[in-house]
Amino acid sequence: MTASRARMPEPNRSPQPLDRQSKRLSASRSKPLSNKNVKRLPRTNAFPLPLWLRLLMSTQKLSIVVTVLLTLSVFAIYGWTVYAQEQWNQQYKKLEQLKRQERQLTAAEGSFDNDLMRAAQKNPGQLVRERPEQSIFLQAAPLRPKRDVPATVSELPKNKQNESLGY
Repeated sequence: MTASRARMPEPNRSPQPLDRQSKRLSASRSKPLSNKNVKRLPRTNAFPLPLWLRLLMSTQKLSIVVTVLLTLSVFAIYGWTVYAQEQWNQQYKKLEQLKRQERQLTAAEGSFDNDLMRAAQKNPGQLVRERPEQSIFLQAAPLRPKRDVPATVSELPKNKQNESLGY
């Protein structure tokens, strides 16, 4: 309990039976309201709303729905934009790294060729000219027959099986 609650006296309550809810419900149903100053609100069907007011209310409901949908679409587009930029940045970093590796490999290849040429100039006896007896000749693989692959299933020829679709 807080200090302010401790100072306030408890209101006097009448003793209630153990089954409070059922007693209250039966008591409230059996006896009518005794307060004569309470006025009831009119029923909604008692006074029909004018057409212009109904149109304004429906316009308000529609504008709320449109506003929510537009807000959701703005968030979706913003999220997609941020995601696309993040993906682009990652791919760009990969591209820059690959370009750097390519430059390093090109420089390494150039230095290797340079070292090879210097070694060949110092000891020309280690290099041997090519001769036809040292060459290895491979036979080409036999050509495979071409297979026609249609673009879609609907373009499959049904009666002409071996007709070429090429030019």
